[in-house]
Amino acid sequence: MLIRIAQPEDAELVGAIRVAAWRAGYRALLPAAYLAALDPGANLEGLRAALHADTPPFTLRIAEIDGQPVAFSILGRPRYDADQSVAELWALNVHPAYWRKGAGLGLVKQAIRDAGEQHFARLELWCMRDNPAARHLYESCGFVPNGQVRIIDALTGYPLHELAYALAL
Repeated sequence: MLIRIAQPEDAELVGAIRVAAWRAGYRALLPAAYLAALDPGANLEGLRAALHADTPPFTLRIAEIDGQPVAFSILGRPRYDADQSVAELWALNVHPAYWRKGAGLGLVKQAIRDAGEQHFARLELWCMRDNPAARHLYESCGFVPNGQVRIIDALTGYPLHELAYALAL
């Protein structure tokens, strides 16, 4: 498996992986009509622009298995009020055809290394409460729930229950 920094030309595959992962992984959490309407091409101009920047606002990594891009992660400063010593794993999406083949684990471990190399003291993330596979993955990498919970609907328009996880670096 190869884990690499994303390039602007990777934007389309990031969109395709995200939609495939959401359709399979959130089937029980979001309405079928919502998942069916997800557009892999949505918001790609902003992603391409960020990846073209001299200093992107995040670190987007791609995992490849046998030369095939199968997963991505996004690491950045928290999208919520937090101490400057904290980084956030914004996203981890794995194409369902490659679940449990090591891509997600590899990307989480790389995010931990990246956050440490960027001199953050702690890495945090939010995970769907009703996503036991993701919760198990994060916990196997040393993340622990920090007691924070939230219900958000801004991204989807539907209430999603999330748990906060943290890892001291």
